[in-house]
Amino acid sequence: MQHSPNRLHLFCTVPIFLFLASCDAKPECDTPETRKAILDIVSDDHRNPLVEFAARNSTAKANLENNKPLYLLGEKIVTTSTSNQKRTLQCSGAISVTVRDVKASKEIEFSVQKSTDGKLSVSVTPFQF
Repeated sequence: MQHSPNRLHLFCTVPIFLFLASCDAKPECDTPETRKAILDIVSDDHRNPLVEFAARNSTAKANLENNKPLYLLGEKIVTTSTSNQKRTLQCSGAISVTVRDVKASKEIEFSVQKSTDGKLSVSVTPFQF
């Protein structure tokens, strides 16, 4: 029995299409988009306690070149809870900041929410010391 190329192509692509169509856009804790949003939120908060701690404990003389905080997210970001509709996730991971000669690290908690139209919303829980 010989199959036509069109029938074989259709047979192979239908399962892929059905799989993709059934995938509802759900948020994820660890994506490049989420990581960028977290770093933007934290770096825009110039009075966050993590930066203040590092700056206060630095022994290096301040100058414009080495005074800017450098943030880095850890490699592992995990989901700590999921809403019933799986549209909102609670997440945590490690974040570190380097200010002059001091590096400080802290666990960061945040939520990721994806609306039905696909827009991503990330909010960071303020640091607790």
